[in-house]
Amino acid sequence: SEAYYPGCTPYWNAILRQGSSPKNAFEETNSEANRNGTIFAHLKSMPNMLRNEIIKTCAEDATKCPFPTYDLVIDVTQVYCGGFFHFTIETWPRIGPFLDGLLAEDMPNFAIRVGCESGLEEFHPKFYDLVGLENVTLIGGEPAVFAREVIVPTEGISHSPLLNYWNMVAMRQKVIASLGPIEKSENKTVLVIIRDASRRSDSGIFNGNFLKALGDGLPDIYNVVPFRSSDEKMMACMSCQARAFMAADVIIGSHGAGLSQTLFAPAGAVVLERMAADNDSGIYAELAFLLGMRYFPVDVYAGVSSYIDLITLADVY
Repeated sequence: SEAYYPGCTPYWNAILRQGSSPKNAFEETNSEANRNGTIFAHLKSMPNMLRNEIIKTCAEDATKCPFPTYDLVIDVTQVYCGGFFHFTIETWPRIGPFLDGLLAEDMPNFAIRVGCESGLEEFHPKFYDLVGLENVTLIGGEPAVFAREVIVPTEGISHSPLLNYWNMVAMRQKVIASLGPIEKSENKTVLVIIRDASRRSDSGIFNGNFLKALGDGLPDIYNVVPFRSSDEKMMACMSCQARAFMAADVIIGSHGAGLSQTLFAPAGAVVLERMAADNDSGIYAELAFLLGMRYFPVDVYAGVSSYIDLITLADVY
């Protein structure tokens, strides 16, 4: 459900530690937190009795507030915030309804709270860069802040491109408009996702022999292009990854997060998903169908001839 909170209410439940001892509340912090010699200069954690005083002080005079202050914070905190599929399809699109406002020149000082664990400082900014929010302030899970307004958008629904459809499509359209148009060759591009630097490697399946046989078996109008997880330069560039999928006419990949970027592929593209296990979900089939693509599941043990047959079939499908 949609939720709107004036002030900084959502943060207090997280930063107030009910079991902490009040005697530790005023232990000296570092010099950055020791702001302007205020009564909060030595504040380390908040006993409940200070809540009203701190809110009042921050609202009246930001220079006396012991925390960073913002006119608006959008809180998209959600589980699996470091999972590629979950963040791409469930969490990141939650700002979709607000995106035009956030990009406006007269937008007040704001931040986005991803509420995520440490170690992902380079992961989330790349997504927001894609939609024009370069250098946006992102708040992790621990830092306390004061916000005059907080918006908590409707939560992303787990494992469901369908139930996240409108926000997801809003982000897709913004990315395509920002990065496009893509220069395409006269030939068709077959993008093969190869997990050769992944915990679930499939480089033994989509290996050099597979790529050669695929290229030899398809008509000359097709170019086979590997998309390797070991390509550090590509993996460091989210816009490069999005452009690769925008230029793809056919996408081949094992069930897994790499197929999330089908979100950026053109309508009419062909998606061949190698089903790696009997209990693999239908999330990528759902994503492809929603975006007007032609989707085919492929058996885990299927040989290259099956992929060639399906691509050839899709040409007349």
